[in-house]
Amino acid sequence: MYDETPSTALPAPCAQCREIKRKRYEAVRQGDRRRAEAMAAAMGRHQRAAH
Repeated sequence: MYDETPSTALPAPCAQCREIKRKRYEAVRQGDRRRAEAMAAAMGRHQRAAH
């Protein structure tokens, strides 16, 4: 689909990344700013620890 080689293509997000994103998007849709901020912080911690 894209002209990128596998070495330059971004990998698919891991399961935990997808779950954190899903929770953050849901919080944003519901207008729950505190939960959205908490999920953004959780993503930062996860990225540093796991990736």
